[in-house]
Amino acid sequence: MNKRQRMWVMGVTAVIAVISIIGLIWWAEASWVSSRASNEASSTSTSSSAKDSTTGGGTSSDSSGSGTGTASAESTAASGRSSQGSGSSGNATDANDPGDGVARDSSSVVNSTNPDNGKIVAQVQLTWWDAGSSGISANGAVNNVVENSGSCTLSATRGTVTRSVSAQAIANATTTSCGELRIPGNELSAGDWTLTLSYGSTTATGQSSAQTVHIA
Repeated sequence: MNKRQRMWVMGVTAVIAVISIIGLIWWAEASWVSSRASNEASSTSTSSSAKDSTTGGGTSSDSSGSGTGTASAESTAASGRSSQGSGSSGNATDANDPGDGVARDSSSVVNSTNPDNGKIVAQVQLTWWDAGSSGISANGAVNNVVENSGSCTLSATRGTVTRSVSAQAIANATTTSCGELRIPGNELSAGDWTLTLSYGSTTATGQSSAQTVHIA
């Protein structure tokens, strides 16, 4: 074999060796990448399984708790309705008894009747008053009567002296209003006066509790 042939053989051998080395390096890197991807996939799958297991347990517990709470609330509500039903059946004169399908204001059953005149005892209330040198002003209402046929009277008493003023009452949605009533100052002497507001109509009469005011 001459020199030229030997050089050719050596060149081919070197090329084959380089290709083999490159192939080994590629194979080793590919194997490492594949092994790493497999490990990561396995770790992710394990973590997801643990998370799903924890979430499933929590959901089950929450569902159970919610179901128990709902059942308990429904049981309590049913018990309350049962108790209310028993109360209604036990008192046939209950104002809110829906036995006839008609709802009524409970105030209709608390009205009392004056035995002397047979009229409803009006629940009169002084809601506002003011006293000064210009006189006494006051306002009030009848809380258990709604009508336009009555009148309100504001009275101020000091000793044996009584001053009063009256006005037509006006019905509103739920009460009867007396509006503002005023006793002028020139009818009042200095000192303490006792105020009362009274109401009278063909169906009801009544008087408020007394209030003391001072005129300087």
